[in-house]
Amino acid sequence: MTPLEQTLLYLTSIVILLGTLTAFIVQFVRGRRGRGGPGGDGSGPDGGER
Repeated sequence: MTPLEQTLLYLTSIVILLGTLTAFIVQFVRGRRGRGGPGGDGSGPDGGER
């Protein structure tokens, strides 16, 4: 494997890992926001008056 191919392989792997991590974080934040997380006004499914 030439140094160029090795560098491209490393860069591709890093891009894929960063994309996966970003998708995971976005899903996690959306899930917390949906439950009335930080910055919520308490009007979510778990908040509000009964």
